[in-house]
Amino acid sequence: MTFQIATVEGKEFVSLNGHSVLDSALNSGLAFEYSCKNGQCGVCKATLLTGQVKALQPQVSLTEQDIAENKILTCCCSALSDLLIDSEDLSALHGIKTKTFPARINGIKFLSNQIVEVKLRLPPTAQFKFLEGQYIDVIHSAVTRSYSIASTSEEPELSLLIKKVEQGVLSRYWFEEAAFNDLLRIEGPKGTFFLRDKNKPLVFLATGTGIAPVLAILNQLEQDDTFHQLNSIHLFWGNRRSEDFVWISNFKKIQVDVFFVHSRPPENWEGERGYVQDVALKKIVNIKEAHVYACGSNNMIYSAKKAFTEKGLVVKNFYSDAFVQSY
Repeated sequence: MTFQIATVEGKEFVSLNGHSVLDSALNSGLAFEYSCKNGQCGVCKATLLTGQVKALQPQVSLTEQDIAENKILTCCCSALSDLLIDSEDLSALHGIKTKTFPARINGIKFLSNQIVEVKLRLPPTAQFKFLEGQYIDVIHSAVTRSYSIASTSEEPELSLLIKKVEQGVLSRYWFEEAAFNDLLRIEGPKGTFFLRDKNKPLVFLATGTGIAPVLAILNQLEQDDTFHQLNSIHLFWGNRRSEDFVWISNFKKIQVDVFFVHSRPPENWEGERGYVQDVALKKIVNIKEAHVYACGSNNMIYSAKKAFTEKGLVVKNFYSDAFVQSY
């Protein structure tokens, strides 16, 4: 049985029987906010204004307050009636289609004993379009894992920054077995983490390899001849290990205030100490005017969103992409 789903901005689509509201929207050509698609990140949260839904999987990132306010996760729920929801259609993603392509490893570089940079080349005929900040799924030996794209859409290869996961099935492949020219499959692009308005004061928060999509966004601004920076750009990057700060800022055109934040610093650490969200709040004079982009651990994103909105940040100006660890 199908139902009509409408949004407050006037978009309408038909529910797919047994499929989530999110997948029904994506199938119709609309682009709603999402990231993990398994209920953990909360990016696809929307208010259910009228109608009834059924949970297809646990909505683990909903709080008691969310439930009281009739929030749902569109990736986790299917329609039981006609619905009215408050999700926004992201027009910037129109025309960008998720596809599956073969890909070969074109380069492997160990940046630390915990982080490897992998470069993938697609077939010359592949028409792979993405927005900086999006991610892909990599499929190898029937195992699928998600990785943000660290390169820009203008570069000939796709670059990934991959962190070692102890006991991780695909992690073992990347760090012990992967070789030049290995054949993989990728599916993408996916996700809705991309720069909305480049003419606002920008604050980027990243932990670990969550720096990857941030670098893609910043490098795209660096390469954009039409971009003339009028506002501040701040980047706060956190790690638990000094050796995992594997990138150094070398922007020539854009001015980015970069802060390396160590959560477990040794005595000789000269950078910032603590957590990225706490350091950011100390450094940013007026967070209310900023657009904030956070990528990394769920804990960081949850804490940052709570802290920043308490300081006056408009909640719709906080964009995130949570890294959900898989083994």
